[in-house]
Amino acid sequence: MPSYTKYIKHLPQFCIIENYFTPEEIEKIIDFEELQEFTEGKMGTNGKNVNKEHRDSDISWLHCNPETRWVFDKFGSLLGQVNHSHFMYDIDGFDAFQYTKYKPKQHYNWHYDAFAEFHAFERKISACIMLTDPRKYSGGDFQIVPYGNIEKIESYKPSHGSVIFFASWMPHRVAPVKSGVRKSLVAWIMGRRTC
Repeated sequence: MPSYTKYIKHLPQFCIIENYFTPEEIEKIIDFEELQEFTEGKMGTNGKNVNKEHRDSDISWLHCNPETRWVFDKFGSLLGQVNHSHFMYDIDGFDAFQYTKYKPKQHYNWHYDAFAEFHAFERKISACIMLTDPRKYSGGDFQIVPYGNIEKIESYKPSHGSVIFFASWMPHRVAPVKSGVRKSLVAWIMGRRTC
């Protein structure tokens, strides 16, 4: 066996960090909601396509400012650790969080976050910070095909404060919410395209 194989490790490209944000921190994030204007979630790289059969959600954007900086700092610290242990991607950072709300019957059908077209920078890692206690809504599971086998769909409903990380090319969806409201912050970590 070649000597370099001792440096090769399996990178799962998916993980959930449970309870990373405290309940008090989650409440502070939810308080930002009162300052946000929500619009329909759209699809496509131009951000103009509406197809409620495929995606039905309400979104706003949480940008970095003196009041929100702590969220970006705390998330950024975790991102560095998770990238090292699960991805080892060459990344350049992320811009803003998408604050997403799913009310009853709202959902986001199967999709992936990586761009289909060529761009100098691409989405490499997708992340979702869960804001709602899973006991306060039904349905709305996060489902993913982590290793390309559509026969092995994995379904999760992490506790609020948990962060889901996955490679942006992995197919995933938010199942329809049956009751309550599911809230999350979504981020796409960008990097220069390597080809």
